[in-house]
Amino acid sequence: MTQKILIDFEKIIDPFSGLGQVCAHLKIFFDKSPQDIHYWQPTKFQKLARHFPFLLPKCDLFHAVHQDSPYYPWSAKTKYLLTIHDLNALKEKTQFKKGEEYKKNLQKKIDRAFKVTFISEFTRQEVLSEFKLDPKNTQVIYNGISLTNISEAPKIKPQLPFFFSVGTVLPKKNFHVLIDLLKIMPDFEMVIAGTTFHSYAQDMKQKIIELGLEGRIHLVGTISEREKLWYYQNAKAFIFPSLLEGFGLPVAEAMSLGLPLFLSDKTSLPEIGGRDACYFKHFEPEYMKKIINDELATFSIEKKNQLINRSQIFSWKKAADEFLKLYE
Repeated sequence: MTQKILIDFEKIIDPFSGLGQVCAHLKIFFDKSPQDIHYWQPTKFQKLARHFPFLLPKCDLFHAVHQDSPYYPWSAKTKYLLTIHDLNALKEKTQFKKGEEYKKNLQKKIDRAFKVTFISEFTRQEVLSEFKLDPKNTQVIYNGISLTNISEAPKIKPQLPFFFSVGTVLPKKNFHVLIDLLKIMPDFEMVIAGTTFHSYAQDMKQKIIELGLEGRIHLVGTISEREKLWYYQNAKAFIFPSLLEGFGLPVAEAMSLGLPLFLSDKTSLPEIGGRDACYFKHFEPEYMKKIINDELATFSIEKKNQLINRSQIFSWKKAADEFLKLYE
């Protein structure tokens, strides 16, 4: 008898979020599967299932595609598959009581799951050290890359050679260190794409103005996929000083185009960037400048091709195929 699979795709309604992208790209391949797959995209009323699990449609297997999914199968007979992206929410819980409650709830999900998947080995090891979990019931399934094939020139086009970075402008992304870096690299511009709703972004803008760098450092906000591709194609290098990543999708995207990569050596980034990326152990401007200049001076077609070849391990088809095996 065919199993009925129910996948929590609530986040697909936000195509600009990371989880929205995960849902959208997995769905492309799940739609081609002969398995009996259904997507949970709740109406306003159905969202009550957050509090009343019996409102979830009956299924044989429920897949929570991220650790903060509020939905949980009512029947103990329903198999539960959990995907964990990171423990950032736990790290960002400033109040001990809130952090303990979050940890308790996540442990409950882990205990219920027949298998827990992770988007990186880093996240897997982090969870194994923080929670009770049998390593035999775990699996790493990398995210994929899904850049468009058509680029479009953005409104803001740097006049000088430029570095590119992308991500929601939050403290954990550590983008502010790039301001002092650009101050001592006058022959370059910097483009940072991503939403700027947080006060951290406003503080960055203020410092950029105070240092007279508004002509060379551009916080361009949300951009289209075509504009993002243009920046990747025309940038001199990709710089990503993030302090907290469960995966680091922009790194894989930049890698797929063979861009020189300059990354923080924190969390999952060394795993995703591999041996062909360059890493910052700290963020003193002169130190960062030397690493960048040294790499750019020797960067070759061979190195570019190595990066492109490595990026092929990040495939949505591979990810979907691995999930489909778990659904069997």
